[in-house]
Amino acid sequence: MSEKENKEELKKESDTSSAEETDKDKESKVEQETAPQPKKKYVFNCTKCGTCCEKREFVPVSLGDIRNWTKSGTINAVFPNLKFQTLQVGESEEKQAFMTLVITGSEKGCSLFDQENRLCNIYHSMPLECKAFPLGYNGKNYYIKDKTVPGLGQGTMTKERLIEDRDNARADFEARIETQMMLPMLYSLFMQNLVEQQQKVMEEMPEEKRKQLDDLLRTSEGKS
Repeated sequence: MSEKENKEELKKESDTSSAEETDKDKESKVEQETAPQPKKKYVFNCTKCGTCCEKREFVPVSLGDIRNWTKSGTINAVFPNLKFQTLQVGESEEKQAFMTLVITGSEKGCSLFDQENRLCNIYHSMPLECKAFPLGYNGKNYYIKDKTVPGLGQGTMTKERLIEDRDNARADFEARIETQMMLPMLYSLFMQNLVEQQQKVMEEMPEEKRKQLDDLLRTSEGKS
């Protein structure tokens, strides 16, 4: 084989080797793009800044919350801020509308948020939904309810803390399911508490004011 033929043969081998490497690079790139990407770990550390409380238009309340508040005596502080409302909850593709009980919001967020001191007025007996926030659970998977919340993705997360947050999210989900099943009884409890509050107000009302109210009610009944 001549020197010229030898050079041409070496060039062909080099071109073939380069083509094989290019094909391998392409295959490797395709594999990287199609391979399942690892999920980001859930990390959340509340900054206690009050931003979440200020953004809340309402806070869903469960029957479990009512039981806890009744037992602790917190119900009297919460009751004036409760009302029944139709909500849509869940992820965007699985939202469900239903009637439930909520803590109403104000122009500055949750009505139980102390703006001046930047604290929740019922911090030690906050609703299950608040304990789990921003982690949610839909019966199958955990998901983030608000990806803009301060503290999300910041700092570190212990295994024990992650378990606690997941337990809170699951407890909130199960409590909402129970609440929907027991809604008629919850409504009855709500109305009973309302009557008791009205009776208490009437008992503490001066006799002169009570008489004026009775006269007003009689006049109203007469017109109807």
